Amino acid sequence: MNRNSEPRLPATATIADLRLALEQERAARQEAEAANQAKSAFLAVMSHEIRTPLNGVLGMAEVLADSGMREDQKQALDTIADSGNLLLTIVNDILDLSKVEAGKLELEMMPTCVTEVFHSLCRQFRPRVEAKGLSFTSVLSGLMARKEVWAELDPTRLTQVLGNLLANALKFTSEGAVTFTVHAREVTNGCVALDFRIRDTGSGIHAAQHKKLFSPFAQAEVSVNRLHGGTGLGLVVAQQICREMGGGIDFTSAAGEGSEFHVSLVLQSSEPSAEDPAQDELDWSNEVLQRHRWRVLAAEDNLTNQLVLRHLLKEFDLDLTILPDGAELCALWRAGGADLILMDVNMPVMDGVAATGEIRRAEREEGRAPVPIIAISANAMAHQIEGYLAQGMTAHVAKPTRKSDLVAAMARALAGSSLP
Repeated sequence: MNRNSEPRLPATATIADLRLALEQERAARQEAEAANQAKSAFLAVMSHEIRTPLNGVLGMAEVLADSGMREDQKQALDTIADSGNLLLTIVNDILDLSKVEAGKLELEMMPTCVTEVFHSLCRQFRPRVEAKGLSFTSVLSGLMARKEVWAELDPTRLTQVLGNLLANALKFTSEGAVTFTVHAREVTNGCVALDFRIRDTGSGIHAAQHKKLFSPFAQAEVSVNRLHGGTGLGLVVAQQICREMGGGIDFTSAAGEGSEFHVSLVLQSSEPSAEDPAQDELDWSNEVLQRHRWRVLAAEDNLTNQLVLRHLLKEFDLDLTILPDGAELCALWRAGGADLILMDVNMPVMDGVAATGEIRRAEREEGRAPVPIIAISANAMAHQIEGYLAQGMTAHVAKPTRKSDLVAAMARALAGSSLP
C-alpha cells in the first residue's frame, strides 16, 4: 500500500488498531467497487432494454421512409423518427459515459471539411430554432470566412459535441436568439486553431451550479417540476471528446443572462479530398453484397426485429434464413453451412454467445473454415462488445440497427472470408 494512502492513526496506536483500520479501508474499497459494478450492470441492462424496442421503431421508420408517402404522412413519420433518435441519443450518452469511465472512448480521425460540418449543423438546427420563435445567427470568421477549412478530426464526434451544445441552447431559451460562430486561424507546425461559440439568451446557469455542470448525472435544474428534461450526461461526454482531440470546453453564464459555450481545438490541417469516403464505402459494400447470392443465417427471437432485418436487406438477393434461437441456427448451419451468420445475443433455448461457441468448436473439430459471425445486439457497452469478440464473434453491430452500418459490417466480413 502507498504510504500516503495509509489510514492516519494516533502515535499511541497499537498493531491491533492498525489492522482494524486497514480492514475497514479494505471493506470500504470493496463496497465502492461493488457499487460501481452494480451501476455498470444496471446501465447495461437499461441500454439493452431501451435499444431493443427502439430497433423496431427506428427500423420500421427507415423502411417506411423509402416507401413513398404523402407529405402529411412524411411529417408524421419524421416526428416519430426524431423522437426515437432523441431517445437513442440519451442511450448513447449512457454508453459513451461507460467508455469514458473505462478510458476506452475512441476517435476516428480523418481529413474533414470543418466548413461543411458547420453548415450541416446550421441546416439541422436553424429550422428547429426558428420554429420555436427564436432567431438563429451563424457566423464564419477568420480563415473560415475566406475559404473551406480542412483538418484531421472525428467528424461524427465533433458533430456530437456541437449538436449537444446547440440542443441545450435551444432547450433553455424561450425567447431571443441562438448564435453559432466559428473562427479559424493558422498556427505553427501546419495546424489550425478552431474556436466554436454557441451563445443563447436563455435562462442561464446559476453560479452555484457551475462546478457541477461537467459531472455525470448533474443538472442545473433538479426539482421534480423542472421545465427541461435530459440526463446531464451530454456535457460530460462532450468534454472528454474535446480532450481526446486535444482541446476543451469552457463557458460563461449567469442566471437570467443566457450562456455562451466555447469549444477550442488545435488540429492538424489537411487537404481537401475529392473523394467521399462514406459514399465510397457504401458503393463498395453494396457491390460486395450484390456480387453473389450469399447464404446468410440469422438468429433473432423478436418478431419485430425479424421483420426489420428482412426489410433492411430486401434489396439484396440473399439466401436469408432467420431462426428464433441459437440452437436452431446451429442445426441448420451444421446441415448446410453458411457464408455469414447474423447473431442476436439474448435469446431463449440457446443464446448467441453459446451458439457461437458451439459453431467455433465444431469448426475446429471438423476442420471447417471459420464462418464470419456478426453480433447484432442491443448489448452495446464497451466491455460487452469486447467479450463477444473474445468469444469468437467477428464483429458487432448495435441495435437500433442502421442499414448502412449493417451492410458495411456484412460486406467487410464477406470480403474477408473465402469468396466463391
